[in-house]
Amino acid sequence: ACFTRSCSSRHRDSTRFAYPPDTMVSAFASRRALGRVADVFHRGTKSSSSSAPLGFRGMKPPASSWASANSFSATPVVADPPGVGLFEFRVTSVHPKSFQSFTDACVSHAATRRRVEPGFLGSWRTNVGGDLFELVEMIHHKCNDSRDSALAMMQKDPAWRVFTEITAPMLQKQSSEMFLPAVKCLEVAGGETDAMLRIKNLSAPAKTPPGVFELRTYQLELGYNPIPKLIELMAHGLPSKLASDQKKKGTLVGMFFSDVGRLNRFVEIWRYETNADHILVREAARGASEWRETIGQIAPMVQMFDTKLCVPTEFSPIQ
Repeated sequence: ACFTRSCSSRHRDSTRFAYPPDTMVSAFASRRALGRVADVFHRGTKSSSSSAPLGFRGMKPPASSWASANSFSATPVVADPPGVGLFEFRVTSVHPKSFQSFTDACVSHAATRRRVEPGFLGSWRTNVGGDLFELVEMIHHKCNDSRDSALAMMQKDPAWRVFTEITAPMLQKQSSEMFLPAVKCLEVAGGETDAMLRIKNLSAPAKTPPGVFELRTYQLELGYNPIPKLIELMAHGLPSKLASDQKKKGTLVGMFFSDVGRLNRFVEIWRYETNADHILVREAARGASEWRETIGQIAPMVQMFDTKLCVPTEFSPIQ
């Protein structure tokens, strides 16, 4: 495994806005933390974290709406091919009484969102299996530095500032984590192997009925080896799972592993036309011998596994 990163030597952005649980800080992350501390001494109090959420810096939401937190986390990763980029998973919890107003505001400002944040790929609302007033969004960035630049421009954009001023009081909290694509899994799955293009190619015309999305999350044990090992096992068993879906009811959207945030997490995203299709695909996979063998080899490394079914928001590029 290789522990170098092609972009930004410090993932300083996510430390300002994420609200992760207890995290492990590797020696690699510690070096970046020392750089952060040096920044604090250099800039003095100006470096203290803002209480506003992502894309909201410069705004003044009610102080009671936010709890600020700083933490450092990183995970050792298999070297990523050039041009892969980073995939930010941004989770926003909305006050239940404000949820409809918030989504209405997102719809009315969708054009602004596309203009100021072109890497925005998808937005999902949990239907079953999690917080019903939570949105999970995915944004692609070339690297952390390009993300910083994009956020800075968003905060200066008049139309975006109007949106954030309207919606900030509606939010409870917002977290951000960075993921890398499991390219080897996409290669054996067939189709587009560039994770960003794969998702964009699945972005259907507006007339297409929205699908059902399954987000499957594995929390693996600590250490350098679990993620590379899981990717190898997935690459071996995935063709068997896909072959069991003879009617092609399910579509693999992407597979990702965490780079900054909660460590050693692996996420699968699948799309189905209906909830019934999801059940059919799951039952068929149970009869795929190589896939069953793969799950049996993965299971000892897994500390927690959860799955939730989501529906795309009206303003989500992928439906």
